[in-house]
Amino acid sequence: MKTLSVVLPVYNEEEMLKNVLKQIKKVNVLEIIVVANGCTDASVKIAKEEGCTVKVIEKRMSPHEARMEGAKTAKGDAVLFVDGDIILSASELERFVQPLLFGHSDVVLNKWGKMKTNAFNRSELMWSTVLHHAFGKPHHTNAYLKAPYGVQLSVLKNYWELPPLSLFVTFLTQYRVSMSMSIETQGKGSFRPFDRPLRTKERIQSYQKLLQTYYTLASNRKRRVNMLAQPIPVVEHGWGKLSSFYGGKQLSIIIPVCNEEQTIKQVIAEARKLEPLEIIVVINGSTDQSEAYAKEQGVKTLVYDERLGHDCGRAAGALAATGDILLFIDGDFVLSAQELYPFASAVASGVDVALNVCEDEAKLTHVVQGWKYVLNETVGRKDLLMSSMTAVPHAISRECLQKIGLQSLVIPPFAQVKAIIEDFRVQAVHHVDVNKFNRFRYSEHIPLKSHSPTAELIIHDHIFAFISYLQRD
Repeated sequence: MKTLSVVLPVYNEEEMLKNVLKQIKKVNVLEIIVVANGCTDASVKIAKEEGCTVKVIEKRMSPHEARMEGAKTAKGDAVLFVDGDIILSASELERFVQPLLFGHSDVVLNKWGKMKTNAFNRSELMWSTVLHHAFGKPHHTNAYLKAPYGVQLSVLKNYWELPPLSLFVTFLTQYRVSMSMSIETQGKGSFRPFDRPLRTKERIQSYQKLLQTYYTLASNRKRRVNMLAQPIPVVEHGWGKLSSFYGGKQLSIIIPVCNEEQTIKQVIAEARKLEPLEIIVVINGSTDQSEAYAKEQGVKTLVYDERLGHDCGRAAGALAATGDILLFIDGDFVLSAQELYPFASAVASGVDVALNVCEDEAKLTHVVQGWKYVLNETVGRKDLLMSSMTAVPHAISRECLQKIGLQSLVIPPFAQVKAIIEDFRVQAVHHVDVNKFNRFRYSEHIPLKSHSPTAELIIHDHIFAFISYLQRD
């Protein structure tokens, strides 16, 4: 049986420390290392009185950095990390470390139970979800580097300097990981808002290495981006009118269409109620009557005989648009004018990018929603939750489009990040549940491996946006 060192970072935990140590001492441990992380109370004195090894850090570190500093002095075969402000019973700790001490695993992680969703643990759930899915472990969406967790010291010695997300992924992809036991920690421990900047810094340090090392960026081979540099194909010019709805601004509505003969007439009819200057239907490789029906309705029609690829139809429509406000919708389901108006109206009132509100708690652990959330969080817009330019309806101002570049629309998360970086007003303005309307396409929505082709493309788009953000000047 292997020996165990316990590493316990503390910050002014004098009221709880004795009880925390009392439980740990009931476990057969080689040593307890208390890391006094910027303490100003009697925690150091208590730790010494209790016979612990004490490492004093004057300038406060992040919790992860403090754990690693403690582990560097460990003498046991394995290291268990616990928190100084959460009392865990000796029986829980004994059972938790068994896989480590008997050599059955290299890492033990706490399996989260059902968590009540709030703004803080939503973030933790989302990151856990996207990382597990990214590395082919879609059935384990809970475990994360949150205390308690344990590691063989021989493993940990190779990775002292890795930030927590990178270390977590290293464990997940290269070592035997046990996460069969759940110890409830939610709602326990101290509230420390001053830790959040330190945690955010650690997380940002992880992003670029993680995404570049473990995930291959998708190329644009499925998207005919080069068509944006070509002359606009012959356009059938149709009906349009100057609107009084938008304070003197004019509206362009862009509708990419691929074999939507069943819905296109109704989609156009609802769009027309918004008094657009123009409705632009982009025929994107259709083989049915969609083109004929669009022309019958008297709208501006761009015809591409071959499919352009995801989102290129939006960019093509934007290239031909002349309005001050560009509203993007799809041709495969009908939304009423009442549902569409808030997006155009928001841009008329000063919003630059008006998004569909997406905050469905039931979908928190869906991998695509997870990527949307963590990207918004990374760029400082956690308030947007899972709202994204990947989804329709959304609208954009002419001024914003000119600044971020029309070609960025081909990768919607990238366009959204550029708009945020340029300090444009990006806001989720209205909720439309498009999932219940969206047309199911077997070639795009049937999962291959763990994701459908469409989900895989959206994930790659978000990774591209991540890396573009992190590499910005």
